[in-house]
This record gives sequence, structure tokens and C-alpha cells, in this order.
Amino acid sequence: MSGTVRELVFAEKSEQEKVLISLDIEDDKLFLLHFIIGNYFRPDLHDDDGNKRKQSAFQIQASSNLPTKEELSASLMKRAELERVYYYVLRNADPSLVFNRKVLSRYFNEKRNASNVDFPLFRDLYPLKLHPESRIRNQYKLIKSIVFINDPDTSCMREDCVDRFKLLTGLQSFTLSLNIDVTEVDDEPLETLGNHDESEPTLEVNGVIIADAQAEQMMGLMDIGECADAYLFRVSLPGVKRDERHFSCEVEDSGRVLVRGVTTTGEKQVHRYSQVFKMKTHNLCPPGHFSVSFHLPGPVHPQEFTGSFGTDGIFEGTVMKKLQKQTVLP
Repeated sequence: MSGTVRELVFAEKSEQEKVLISLDIEDDKLFLLHFIIGNYFRPDLHDDDGNKRKQSAFQIQASSNLPTKEELSASLMKRAELERVYYYVLRNADPSLVFNRKVLSRYFNEKRNASNVDFPLFRDLYPLKLHPESRIRNQYKLIKSIVFINDPDTSCMREDCVDRFKLLTGLQSFTLSLNIDVTEVDDEPLETLGNHDESEPTLEVNGVIIADAQAEQMMGLMDIGECADAYLFRVSLPGVKRDERHFSCEVEDSGRVLVRGVTTTGEKQVHRYSQVFKMKTHNLCPPGHFSVSFHLPGPVHPQEFTGSFGTDGIFEGTVMKKLQKQTVLP
């Protein structure tokens, strides 16, 4: 991230007394991430008028009318839902413009300090004292008092920023047709979170961690075998693009395997020639970017890995074990 400049610039008031925001961020990926989180979300207020267009987090900042803790609702949003919006907005963008989960975790988790002064952070827009994080049932990270905006008003952004966003994403309209899960706090005990990262998911689609029971119904089923000097694994990936531009498999020294790709199943509508089918069931994996992560029984040599993706939807890989040296006694 070296060479990246983070600066939120509030332009002087124009004749219409409107304050415009310019994201002076050189790195395109950081620019898109901060633009999305600042425009498609906002603090969730008690007295929001349902008939009035909601102001974004950037608009609230520009107005200098920051909410107090007492003005915020008790709603909770899964952090995975924020990531889902991020991935959905960039679904047609060049893959090089999309951050992986590790960098997203840094964006959401880090605090402002001297070492990351050039990196825009989530807490710049949503201070921790107003939007604390919790976990419920040891499954989901939840952020308090944030709401999704499916048709954001970007009039607070300088025109060059809006043009840059459209150019990078290929979008001409900011309106999204997404359902985001926001719930009120109930009596369920919440565990307050620190800054540690989540453990690796079994299956992640568009940034959303899918529970093991759901994963077994859709994709990511696997078999692992071994012989004296190697491991063999097979992963079920129905509906996944076999194009190497969209698919990758990484094997680490520790034996961790990470499979990434794009799936085309799970659409709400399927077009076949001149016919349009509205899907009544949704048991296949939803469309978009996914990752499957698992561990082999022991350490390996990543440079001695070979893999093949068959037309049957099964990805098969073989990797040599990292065997411990044995001492021969006289």
C-alpha cells in the first residue's frame, strides 16, 4: 500500500452553499472500497423518515451534523453484508480492482495510528464508540447502528470522484437491488469483539461466510487421501468457471489449501434462447466470487503441487509431503 495517499477533502462552499467531498486516494482499489462504504451505508437513526431519501455517511460528514449515541437505533448489521455490497458493486469490474478478504479485514479492524496514516479505514466513517462490534452465537460479526442505502444520493461527491467510480466499475446507475439483513437487538447475549481476525471459513461466497451445513448442500464437498509421500484432494465445484483467469488454487507450506473462483449458478432468472425462467428454488451456490479453504493433514511442498479441473466439476490436486528428516543411528 506504499505510495497511497489518504485524504478526505471538503471543498469550499459553492454559490449554492453545498459542501462537496473529494476522495484524494491514488490507489484505485482503496478509492473504490472507501467510496462504496461511505455512499451505500449510513448511521441508522431513530427518527429516519421512511419517505425521505437517506443521507449517506459522506453526506453526514459533509454536513458536520454527526449523530450522537442517543440518536442511533439499536439495529445490527452483519459485517459480511457490508462485504457483500462491496463485492456486488464490483461484480463486473476488473478482478485486479477487488481486495481479498485479508485486506478487507484490515480495513474494518484497524485503528488509526501513525503506521497507517495513508490507509483509509472503516472507523474514519463509523467511530467504534458509536458503532461497536459484537458476535452472536459465535457465528457472525455484527456492527451496531448502520443501515444500507440501495439508491444513494452522491450529490455530495465531487464530479471527478463520481466519474472515476463509474469508469472503474462500469456502472452508470448507483441503484442496487439487494436485500440486506438488519435486525433489532434482542435478548440474545452478544460477545464483544477485539481486533483479532476471524478464523478461515469453510466456504465464502461474495465475502459472506456460509455455514458448514449450507456448504454441504451447495459446493465445497471434498475428499482427502494420502500415500507415503503425497496428499491427494478432490473438491466438488459445480457451476464454477474453469477459465484460469477466474480460477486459482493456492497451497501453503502448512498444508492450507485455498481455492478461489467464480460460480454462475443460483441466479434468480435464467435466460435460455428466447425464454426467461424465474427460478423457484435456490439450492445451488449463489453467483459471484467464492473461496473454499481447508487444511491437509500435514505440511507440504507448495512448489511440488499439480492440479486439474475436470469437466465433471471436480478439481483434483496432488502435493508432495514435507517429510521430516530421519537420523540413522549407527
